Amino acid sequence: RRRGARAPAPTRAKQDDSCADERWSRRDVSARASGPRGGASVSAASTVDSDAHIEPYSFFNLATAEFPSDWTSPTARVSYADSPLDLALMAWFMRKIAMAIDTPMPSNISYDEFIALCFLQMQGRDPDGQRDITLGIMRSLMPPGGDKIFRKLFPTNKFSLELNAVICKIVFAWMVGPMTVESTTENDLGEMIASKVHIKKCRWLQESGCTGMCVNMCKTATQDFFVNDFGLPLTIKPNFEDKSCDFYFGLTPPPIEKDEALTFGCNSTCATAVAAGEEGKPCHKLRKYEGP
Repeated sequence: RRRGARAPAPTRAKQDDSCADERWSRRDVSARASGPRGGASVSAASTVDSDAHIEPYSFFNLATAEFPSDWTSPTARVSYADSPLDLALMAWFMRKIAMAIDTPMPSNISYDEFIALCFLQMQGRDPDGQRDITLGIMRSLMPPGGDKIFRKLFPTNKFSLELNAVICKIVFAWMVGPMTVESTTENDLGEMIASKVHIKKCRWLQESGCTGMCVNMCKTATQDFFVNDFGLPLTIKPNFEDKSCDFYFGLTPPPIEKDEALTFGCNSTCATAVAAGEEGKPCHKLRKYEGP
């Protein structure tokens, strides 16, 4: 696919968001990269939708994602057409990154430029340094005292977990692509709750191909932000084989040093990969795995 190419947007149909979720949802992927196992999970559909299709998503379903017929395979690529609103959010986030790492803001607002900034964020920083930049950006988006207000409004209960899952599905779609909200018992309450957000094929992971970027700048930073700042447990389980990912709101994550995500190696599509595909060789950008 030519970089920067975008699929034409289809005629938008007025459709209920939950119906779209049911149509495009797929079965759970059993191979997950981190966190506790054994919980039950129920999605809207039990079979894999491997047919080519164009799916509206994000705010008001204004963005579109074009899935090829083999989109569930590890090497298949999904094409995206960003909405003006998504591009505005992208520009805002890119500006935050550029300011945090003291680099000029790109003149062109695109997902390719966003990924390029993310690689600059990694340069010369260890896993903690990469995480801290993202944490600082997240905290800068909150008003003063916002963390305390969040803790009061959203204690760890069914309502809070389900609401945060719905918010995540909409607000972060510009970054990772189409998502579905699913019910699961994988939470600290041990109840069947619609608190799991399934990313069908993570756009960030697809475009960067970087295991270290995923773990250090997304997974670790976001988990730490929700657990430590908001007081709301969150475990993120990326699947580096098919590039899907699951957010489990209400599930306390293991210490990052003991997280199985640290055992995964470089992806061959990553521009900075070392020993990609070599068995037993973790990505060189990850911290050391200390075991379960």
